[in-house]
Amino acid sequence: MRLDQLEQHLKNRRPVAEANVAAKIKDPKTIKMLGIAMRHDGTLPKASVAKLGPKPDDQSILALWSTMLDKSLSSTDYGDLSADGKFDEWLTRLYINGAADYEDINGEGGDALGAWKALSIRGKLKQPHQDFNKFNNLRQIQQIVRDRDYQSELRRIKDAEVIEKHKREKQEVTIVDDERFLVVVPFNYGACYTFNNSNGYQANFCTGSSSGLTWFNRYAPDGPIVSIFDKSNPDTKDGKWQMHLATNQLQNGDQDRRGDMRWNDERFAELFPGLMKKIADGLSANEAEIKKASEEITRGGYDVAAAVADIKKKVPLSYASKVGGEEEPEGEEPQDPNDGPGTYLVTQIASGRQARIDGENRADIINKLTTRYPDSTEADYRIEKQQA
Repeated sequence: MRLDQLEQHLKNRRPVAEANVAAKIKDPKTIKMLGIAMRHDGTLPKASVAKLGPKPDDQSILALWSTMLDKSLSSTDYGDLSADGKFDEWLTRLYINGAADYEDINGEGGDALGAWKALSIRGKLKQPHQDFNKFNNLRQIQQIVRDRDYQSELRRIKDAEVIEKHKREKQEVTIVDDERFLVVVPFNYGACYTFNNSNGYQANFCTGSSSGLTWFNRYAPDGPIVSIFDKSNPDTKDGKWQMHLATNQLQNGDQDRRGDMRWNDERFAELFPGLMKKIADGLSANEAEIKKASEEITRGGYDVAAAVADIKKKVPLSYASKVGGEEEPEGEEPQDPNDGPGTYLVTQIASGRQARIDGENRADIINKLTTRYPDSTEADYRIEKQQA
């Protein structure tokens, strides 16, 4: 679709043209900064970016951003926000400043804004939470709408039938179910949505958000997603965890320190000693069922043995943790096979470019990258130690 056709399509789709962020951004510097942000955002839909070509002009970049932002805001858990101009301008500022990426906005971000607006128009917000202009980032809004005083109201506002519908349609295999834990491998968006939004804490994993179908279809073909529920601690962020080691992700319900695998591995091991070993064993014990159930997601179904190997390699502290607080012999610590001296394969997520870099450990590699490219962060790269 040419730019002039895209603009006409947007006008036809939404009569209130001034609500579209593309119509509001006139400053060339702002447009250029938007283009830079998009080039460094590894979470953008690759197919959409590829259609722009190798050297897209500023107006094409702006049109794509506006279209994606409209789509993100038009289908939240609490209705269509795309016509509310204050949201798209505010999100664009966050994006340009590096305070949010596309996954933040398209996943849990839209639902948090929808929840805030739903409370606002009903006069349910406390006085300190009423002025939208005081918010500096999405996390502030997410924390506010998770206030216990708001949760019951939001649950009434949200159409309960949506959750029931996804419960009826969910497809998953249970790999751990004991007195404390329920761990499942989801095979469709319905299972992820149900995990996010029912039974305890409302998690903000993008695969279970209102736009989660897109994210499930993006992540699931790469390897199994694992949803972890702590029955003894259902109402806090640590009561729900999601793991997708194919993309180096292990996070609690609020996605604290997203992208910091070492920190989350340590946290998981501390909270749930012995559980990761149970998860690995559960995957192996249900290999045939998991493989068959995932054949429609990826050709031949999931390679369960590879998924178990990823657990041992990528979350070694959790896997080595012992039930009952048992410790490793004095003077010995579990060795992280993805850390320590050696050669690392570094992939720039946005471009796919790869390089092999020697270093003392993972932290040394990250330091070398950010020293050479000061505008980059650890989240811009996939770093894997090459095994001898």
